[in-house]
Amino acid sequence: MNNTQIEPQNIISIKIDNYDTYVKNVERAYEKNLEHCPCCGKAIPNPKFFVNSIYGGNFYPANDKNQYNDAWVMGVGSECRKKFPEGYIFTN
Repeated sequence: MNNTQIEPQNIISIKIDNYDTYVKNVERAYEKNLEHCPCCGKAIPNPKFFVNSIYGGNFYPANDKNQYNDAWVMGVGSECRKKFPEGYIFTN
């Protein structure tokens, strides 16, 4: 299904524990041209775990295959994936 008019159900936000550390980690990831984890900001050279992200910091279930405005897939670090409820993380 392709629908850009509605938003996903069951949106969650993952809290960033230390924003200053997160920002520093993101800057290091950008310097290396690597994706960063949405939870801790650390670089992810070869992501193995992914989430559906929407609105820059919110996430929706992995089984939702609709296309939404302001949505994209993000890699998640192997430790931070544990912060997500079941059904939000997927592998490729």
